[in-house]
Amino acid sequence: MGRQLPVLITALSAQSARELEEAARVGRDVWVPLEREPAQGGPHVLEVYTAELDVPVRLLAEPLGMRGEHGSALRLRAWPTERTEKTEKTEKAVKTEKARKTPDVARKTLAGGRFELLSLIGEGAVGAVYRARHTGLNTTVAVKVLHGAFQRDTEFCRRFYAEALAMSRLDHANLINIHDFGQEPDGLLYIAMSCVEGFTLRELIQRERRFDVPRVAALMLQVCAGLGHAHGRGLIHRDVKPDNIMIVTKEDDDGHTAETVKVLDFGFAVPPSVSGEVAQRLAGTPVYMSPEQCRGEELDARSDLYACGIMMYELATGTVPFLAHDAVTLRQMHIDAPAPLIAPKRPDIDPRYERIVQRALSKDREHRQANMMELRAELKGLLLPEPTPEVREVRTEGPPSAPHPATPSPPRAAATDDDDWLERGTGYDIRTPASTLADGLARDASSWLGELSRERNPRAFTRRVDELDGAVRMLLERADAKTLSRVSAVVAGLVDHDREEAGRNALAAVARLFANPDLLAPIATALLTRDPGDPQRSAAADLVAQARISGAVALYGARAKLAADPRVRVTFVTTMKSLGASARPVLRAALERLYEQGATGQHRGATELAEDVLLAVPKGNDDLTGELVVKFARSNVASIARAAARALPRVWGLRARPVLLDLVQHEDDGVCLAAVVGLHEMDAIDLEAVARIAAQVAAGRVRTQQLQLAFATALRSATTSARADAMSVLARLPR
Repeated sequence: MGRQLPVLITALSAQSARELEEAARVGRDVWVPLEREPAQGGPHVLEVYTAELDVPVRLLAEPLGMRGEHGSALRLRAWPTERTEKTEKTEKAVKTEKARKTPDVARKTLAGGRFELLSLIGEGAVGAVYRARHTGLNTTVAVKVLHGAFQRDTEFCRRFYAEALAMSRLDHANLINIHDFGQEPDGLLYIAMSCVEGFTLRELIQRERRFDVPRVAALMLQVCAGLGHAHGRGLIHRDVKPDNIMIVTKEDDDGHTAETVKVLDFGFAVPPSVSGEVAQRLAGTPVYMSPEQCRGEELDARSDLYACGIMMYELATGTVPFLAHDAVTLRQMHIDAPAPLIAPKRPDIDPRYERIVQRALSKDREHRQANMMELRAELKGLLLPEPTPEVREVRTEGPPSAPHPATPSPPRAAATDDDDWLERGTGYDIRTPASTLADGLARDASSWLGELSRERNPRAFTRRVDELDGAVRMLLERADAKTLSRVSAVVAGLVDHDREEAGRNALAAVARLFANPDLLAPIATALLTRDPGDPQRSAAADLVAQARISGAVALYGARAKLAADPRVRVTFVTTMKSLGASARPVLRAALERLYEQGATGQHRGATELAEDVLLAVPKGNDDLTGELVVKFARSNVASIARAAARALPRVWGLRARPVLLDLVQHEDDGVCLAAVVGLHEMDAIDLEAVARIAAQVAAGRVRTQQLQLAFATALRSATTSARADAMSVLARLPR
């Protein structure tokens, strides 16, 4: 590299290191647990140490300024260096694995000599793509050869033929043309298609980072057009992501550069006969998977629509809405975690765009756009100016018996003789009551906040901010999180501007309202009780996260007051975990209080609250929290002990080993399962752990398939010294 870059260090398993290398190859954002947090932004060297290699894997990493339970958010790119011994060793191992999955087909001919494979273009989860020559026409085509694992599955082959035939009948400018498909005598499955030259949307994101709304609309209109054509003929893509969107540039008839979008690489439905790692490869890319896809449900066109929502969020902000260190957590976030708003990252974003993306990211597909045609119609609307809301005088009198009075429009400023009337412009009257301003902000926040930002008269500015204070309090009371998110973003931006002392103090006072746990209580309650697709819930999640510790206090208070509804519980755990270190002191205090109150099963609500707090404990060494968790691990209530067993490795690491070893022989299968999983995740399946598992097997306590699978997985990962004993126990596991 041209200059010395700061270094970030992490230690991971070999599998995790390979996943990071894959993320770097496509320029994806990931969570990485670092030994020390980055002190600055910009490019860094990420060194990934593993037990298998003597030298670290080196990647380019750019911190995104976010911390979470799984570490720091980084944008990764491949490290452009000379070849090293480690590189060659890694590539040799990768080639060995690829050779096992896919036969050597270079220079091979397919379809009776019609296609000659020339060179490898790339490899994905399902197969490898080769540049090939159509021998009859002497033209270049692309041929996708599926991995050998699929060739022996008759059900997969049946579906492959049906869907490949359907794809070959697609004819649209934004899709790739399929020329041929089939299966060779040796079992090899292939699809021949047009070979297009261009760059992927992923590469474009790496170059341009963030896009303005018209640019996104222009690109996504073409993506949606291609997908809509396929949907109309019964085909679902299942793996929509920037890597599968190709952009081809060429001059039009007038000499202008035109961009044509091509949607690539339609996925195949996963038949019931395919399972395990193969099924996961076929299922899609976790970052862009819909909630129903994460749950393994039957998919329809709206699953692709959700993936388009993820891409639209990424194109506007430069990152995806959900990040996690592992695929399991990421899938759970798609299912449970509210989609964050774009506005805090892009205050300038068109609110119509925000609404479109939030709708596309609804957890319930019934709440999304009905189809690609509807999404295209909404995108087209973004290319037109937003209608200016009509401003009317406030009616001072109205029929008192009206049951549902309309929300008042933002009033014009009253004419006064004050010397600063010119500077105030045509905004709100300085004497506007808090309720009226709150109503007006809920109706159209942009106008009033824009005038506040442009206000240059110090006295008028301070008066406006003082007025905003009352309106914010009222909006907090109403739990209008959407409006508050916009207000918060503007206030945060103004705090950094040069203002006179009175204006700065007034702004600081308003900013403190967003960190007041008592005032945030209605927001936290809305977060826990609103439907997953409700935009207010997403905005509430952003406000709670922004408030950090105060947000955690408000969230716990709301959970403690609410009934133990399963939806409330899942949202509480997911959101609290996402707060990371900010939540730790709140959860520690909650555990202390719950233990002192004897939350050991006598009261149903207290038991479930204790479970939720334990499950929400964030990852990170914390002796005090660990000591509390151990107390709960010894509870005679199985559900509490189970939650504690899951939490303990997160705060104690290897120090949790003795406690987990004891829990392996717990009479409750769930507690035993949690303990074994914890030991496995810590790479602590040693001789003693194997002996504890062996005792359970000998006593006939492997009562569930889930426990059997956990035992088998743990035994296969036993340490070298325990490997022989582990294999012996594995052979005795009930089948």
